[in-house]
Amino acid sequence: MKLHYWGTGAAEGIPSAFCNCKVCQEAREKGGRYVRGRSQVMIDDELLVDFGADTYQNSLKAGYNLSQLGDVLITHTHEDHYYPQELHNRQKGFCYDMEYPAITLHGSSNIVEKYYDYMAGNGQYLLDQGRVVLSVMKPYEKYKIGNFKVIPLPATHGTVSPFVYVISKNGKTIFYLNDSGVLKQPVVDWLAKSGIKFDLVSYDCTMGMMDTYHDWGENASHMGLPSVIMMRDKLKAAGVYKDDTVDIVTHFSHNGPEVGYGDFKPLAEKEGFILAYDGYKIEI
Repeated sequence: MKLHYWGTGAAEGIPSAFCNCKVCQEAREKGGRYVRGRSQVMIDDELLVDFGADTYQNSLKAGYNLSQLGDVLITHTHEDHYYPQELHNRQKGFCYDMEYPAITLHGSSNIVEKYYDYMAGNGQYLLDQGRVVLSVMKPYEKYKIGNFKVIPLPATHGTVSPFVYVISKNGKTIFYLNDSGVLKQPVVDWLAKSGIKFDLVSYDCTMGMMDTYHDWGENASHMGLPSVIMMRDKLKAAGVYKDDTVDIVTHFSHNGPEVGYGDFKPLAEKEGFILAYDGYKIEI
């Protein structure tokens, strides 16, 4: 599988629109890997994880034609990950010659309720036209989505029924943990019994070097590197790691300690993590 990180920032991105903190100043001055759009990842040019407000611009930067897109996994319904307003541009008379007449959004039941909220009561016509499909998934169940096998698991996050995803294809399996704090023990116990082995784990590391689990409590909606290490230790103890499992950290907020790209990169690498940046690609 090939992963292309289109965006690696939290809800406000880096630099944040109205902020002039040191992290945001540095990002504006240096550009490149210091700048982070809202988080999403494309897998094998077939499956997009999350559909936030930066999707259109991210697709242009990635050189990806959204008319080819058929399936999107939604982790949760915060607007930086779920922005269905863009789908108005899929209505009949606005776009032509798409590979898939309908784009299917897969997620928890909350994607349906929030779809109508975000569309201000004006989204049914896209469903009636067959341009958008809302596919509700249940945690711990297995789904076939295109060429992928997907298992949604409960995330630790402050929305209704947020998911993290186990995604498999051609004998490779990744675990994508955006947005989530440290997973609850029942999720870890389920993984321990699943027989699954991960080739790659992508961790939410929103708060940089902050120990969110101990500073904010066990219901913290995000992680910093100390909590990521705790989560990795739990997964290794559950037996879902291989000897060569790849660890990646992504989804950064300018509010996190030492979160600037240049500051955080050696800290992440010291602990065995790859620091993702907008445009980062990896194949497993």
